[in-house]
Amino acid sequence: MSPTQLAYTVYDAFTARWFGGNPAAVIILKPDHGLDDAVLQLIGRQLEFNLSEMAFLIPLDDHREDAPHFSLRWFTPSLEAPLCGHATLAAACHLHAVHPELQPPYRFESRVSGELKVGYHAASDLYELDFPLAQGEIKAVSQTRRGYLIEVAETVDVSTVVHDSTAIAREVPVGQCVLTGPHAPTAEDPTQVHSRMFACGSGIDEDPVTGSAHTRIVPCWLTKWGGNLLKCRQVSARGGELDTEWLRDEGRMLLRGHGVKMAKGVLFV
Repeated sequence: MSPTQLAYTVYDAFTARWFGGNPAAVIILKPDHGLDDAVLQLIGRQLEFNLSEMAFLIPLDDHREDAPHFSLRWFTPSLEAPLCGHATLAAACHLHAVHPELQPPYRFESRVSGELKVGYHAASDLYELDFPLAQGEIKAVSQTRRGYLIEVAETVDVSTVVHDSTAIAREVPVGQCVLTGPHAPTAEDPTQVHSRMFACGSGIDEDPVTGSAHTRIVPCWLTKWGGNLLKCRQVSARGGELDTEWLRDEGRMLLRGHGVKMAKGVLFV
């Protein structure tokens, strides 16, 4: 029997430069693809270009050019993720690049997080992710459905914090450990908040840029500061930037960022 050939493309998300942001691979599957979840997880594990996430898209029955509608699933090397911002952005980048006939916003149905939308603003080349809000109690250390949010003082340089992967994996076996602190904007870095994200128990020592984490980071700071707009930077080694907007009355978060196509190829399954 001949192997199934799956075309994949890798995008760096939440960045406008090559080798920045957070990379994710995207594969569009046919509705009758015939691959079970175990195979999808194996692809997530084996497509190892040091990627934390793999996005699978499947067109749904009501999918049309003027109303694109896909099922979207995300796999890390270890498990299926309930929500992933950077791989969602990568999926939108891919649809925009290879299917220009599709008219944004792209609608994505996820298993856990419901419907997600991604719009595209051609003038700024920015993609806008519309995500559900994930807010916990606002305090120095807060616990949410996705893990822990740790707020640090303005005297702490988040980028230089040393983390203990073993301890994080032990205390947070599933979920995220997010570190965040305020940043005084400068000409070189106009962002207002810095962060980092660790998911060591899920096989991700440190995620370069995490869209879903900002559904908790942004309410943490805007609850204190007021307003609904926040410029954020995840200060991992690769780094990436997000412009965010908190839709308070709707319980949603808009995450805006760029994406860069990095690689493509074919998998034989």
